Amino acid sequence: MELAKHIEILLQSHNCVIVPDFGGFIANYRSAVIDRANKRILPPAKNILFNAKLTNNDGLLANAVVQAMRCTYPEALNQISTDVADWNAQLAKGLRIDLGELGFLYQQDNRIVFEQGRDLNLLLQAYGLSNVQFVAVKEKKEIASAIQEPVSERVANHKPVLEGPVKEKETVVIELAGRAAAVPIEKNEESQTPVSEIEQSRRRGRWKYIAAAAAIPFLFYSYWIPVETDFIETGKIQMADFNPIKTTPDRSYQSRLETTFEPFEKPEVETWETLTSEISEHVEVYNYALADDFYIPIRLEKEEPSVGPVNEQAISENAELPYHVIGGCFSVSSNADQLVVDLQKQGYQAHVLDQKNGLHRVSSGDYATRSEARKALKAFKDAGFSGWLLKK
Repeated sequence: MELAKHIEILLQSHNCVIVPDFGGFIANYRSAVIDRANKRILPPAKNILFNAKLTNNDGLLANAVVQAMRCTYPEALNQISTDVADWNAQLAKGLRIDLGELGFLYQQDNRIVFEQGRDLNLLLQAYGLSNVQFVAVKEKKEIASAIQEPVSERVANHKPVLEGPVKEKETVVIELAGRAAAVPIEKNEESQTPVSEIEQSRRRGRWKYIAAAAAIPFLFYSYWIPVETDFIETGKIQMADFNPIKTTPDRSYQSRLETTFEPFEKPEVETWETLTSEISEHVEVYNYALADDFYIPIRLEKEEPSVGPVNEQAISENAELPYHVIGGCFSVSSNADQLVVDLQKQGYQAHVLDQKNGLHRVSSGDYATRSEARKALKAFKDAGFSGWLLKK
């Protein structure tokens, strides 16, 4: 498996790729650089660093192997572990690990050192950009002075190759068939043009082509920079603006005030009397369901219990009886009165017996003998109440 190739592809779109149990490759943006020694401009790129402490698996490399090799996630981890073991074995032997165009790894002073390949640029925004050669200032001055020199001076300073008077051709006599027949050849007088003028015309022609070649990119970028880039808006030019192949994505704006809250319409509910009709009289707080998971607590207003006329004579008579069936004890007198009313509605001779230790004791009935009180207590419990027997 070409693990280095997967790392190289992932570094084009990610700034960190971790090889489990080995280390992480970190990509940092590097702007354009002017190399004055070699007279060139290097485009922006990514500088790749290696950190041996980044060993925890983040799943990025393993998922890339799964998609490339069509295997399961555990199989991808096993393959990565095999390659990492092979790398560690090579480093232990002092060998260098070749990672292709990405660079190479080697061990020095008990640590792993990574050197990036010089010809690889992993920055997608700089795709298609190459090194730009430039002319030094001294060479520019020499060319400018040669252009500005008058033609007459260049002709005067130029030495012609041929010098001296023009010679005439001699007459050649040829003998034909043993008979001397003189065939004169015409003498052509050659008028020789000085070499300096020919070279001068050739130079003028070359400069025309050079000027035309230099004017084409100038005219092209005079249109391209203002129209196809944001130079007019920002007043800045980047190296990527000189790449006509680069396409600028359409700008899209998204409001930060967007919310996922969706309003809902509360359906009609029943009346308040219908909702609270089945609530016990002892309930003080009612939870109203405004939504499925939202409740509003409402405190109910209770009317004071209306206690009917009490037969004081019967109470005084029953109070003298020694055995009493106690139905409840209350610290609040209104609660004790309410229980008396409820028991009286069901036919019990209920009343507030006394108050002891801050508690109002409610009796459901008073009896002369213990046996009568026990029978009444049993019937009281069978009716669904809780109580106990008191002797005074």
